[in-house]
Amino acid sequence: MKISNETEYEKASERADEIFGAKKGTPEEKELQELLRAIKEYEDDFIRMLKDND
Repeated sequence: MKISNETEYEKASERADEIFGAKKGTPEEKELQELLRAIKEYEDDFIRMLKDND
């Protein structure tokens, strides 16, 4: 999963909030892990971009 814009970021964040606390071993837990990974990558890329523009 790759988040490429602010709209996708917002949707992913909302979905992560919805399924936060999913039980281990469920499809929702797997989805949550993928969402959190993608959100972190997007945030890291955004911070990197801000630093590069300094």
